[in-house]
Amino acid sequence: MLSAELKKWTGASPAVHPVGELLDRHWAAAFAYARLCADGPRAAGMLTTAAFTRLFGASLRQSGPTAAWRPQVLVAVRRIAAEWDTDGRQELLHPALRPGGGTGGRAAARLLPPPGRRLLSRAFQRLPETSRAVLWHTEVEAEPLAVPAALLGLDEEDVRVELRRARERLREECLQVHRELAPDAECRRYLRLLDVTFRRGGTGMDPDLRQHLAGCGHCGRTAGQLARFGDGLGLALAEAVLGWGARDYVESRAARAAEPAAPAPAADAVMPAGGDASAVRDGDTLGPLGRDASVPPAGEAFAPAGPAGPAAAADAVAPAAAAGPAGPAG
Repeated sequence: MLSAELKKWTGASPAVHPVGELLDRHWAAAFAYARLCADGPRAAGMLTTAAFTRLFGASLRQSGPTAAWRPQVLVAVRRIAAEWDTDGRQELLHPALRPGGGTGGRAAARLLPPPGRRLLSRAFQRLPETSRAVLWHTEVEAEPLAVPAALLGLDEEDVRVELRRARERLREECLQVHRELAPDAECRRYLRLLDVTFRRGGTGMDPDLRQHLAGCGHCGRTAGQLARFGDGLGLALAEAVLGWGARDYVESRAARAAEPAAPAPAADAVMPAGGDASAVRDGDTLGPLGRDASVPPAGEAFAPAGPAGPAAAADAVAPAAAAGPAGPAG
């Protein structure tokens, strides 16, 4: 497995195979998102390189991704863009993210998922990495089952089963997060009725539930996210994980077949020098349960978020120089 190979690397010999394969698989997507966060191709290339370097460093510390590389590297792009806003590199950011860019506030806040997607964000981060990988590649990237099957070393029927399980796990986690954050007992009492109602498409809604939703922002946001399981889950997940630029990212990935992919750099250009994982900051990747550091644990307040990206959210590679066959997990 590529992630396992990378985690065993000590720097004594080049990690060309796992690094090159992971770059080949994910560079073009990460660069596409970086273009939405950075000012021009050069800055986007810097941002993408920094994101991969950070994740490869985390892998050397045994804390990097094991399967869901795509969403993790995209989150790394978002986080580093937020750091540029505070370390004197604002000029590298997309003009709409800079101070005075017309949206107000710091870039870090505007990059976050919008309030109407944060329950889904927490739920997604609680899933096993395999479930996250399958959901991301099938729902967000709209790729055939053969793609996550190849990445995970599974056959397509196994991925089909995992996709069904992952969607159900995601829904159950949404309900659990709703329960944990419910402001009062009445919200918890309506939870099962919410679930049943939106499993059947939101039709035939109980009058008491309708009245409650009209006056309760917490349950209204939950209803809006549960509704996406019937239609639009891919975009909703992109908004939940990426925040800024989610819709534009999804549209760019849908159009990727008609555009040339950005070339990935050589493997040694993104690895910490000599295998020195200490050169990369700690705490920059999703943890064992996939918790994004930008999303506080239950009970903590979220930072305010602005528009979901260059296009408002609906609700609120060239081959790398690697050798060897592709391995699973990535």
